[in-house]
Amino acid sequence: MTEDRPKVPLYNTTYGDTVYWITFAVCIACLVGPALAVLFPGNTAMDPYFTYALIFEGKTGTEIWTALYGEWPYMHSVWFKNFFTGDGFTMFAMAIGCTVAVWALIPTIVAFVKEGLTGYALFSVFIIAMILFAASGAVQIEVPVPEPVE
Repeated sequence: MTEDRPKVPLYNTTYGDTVYWITFAVCIACLVGPALAVLFPGNTAMDPYFTYALIFEGKTGTEIWTALYGEWPYMHSVWFKNFFTGDGFTMFAMAIGCTVAVWALIPTIVAFVKEGLTGYALFSVFIIAMILFAASGAVQIEVPVPEPVE
């Protein structure tokens, strides 16, 4: 008995394959980055001992970033300025991984247009804009740190 399966639309396989392979590459890169940080401990963007000390002192995220870099790292400037360090490379890979939908939607938009689905293509552009706005750090929400229990 043969089974007739429906043909999967091009835009579905385009999006799925792109997300799969980018996520796979990002996972490998996130393994390589810490290995580089261990192999070359002097070549890191952040001193882990100093960073953890600030965390355990109860500092906020903004205070920690300011202590490490002198300012809040707007628009992912930390990995951009420290790309050739182990942790900078890892931060870059994580930024790519967190925005994987953007990179997958770009070829998917082409597939939508090819299939004549202009509305979906335009909606995808809107989704890309929302993701990039969210990832840019343009809106910052300060989360209150609870007082330590003694």
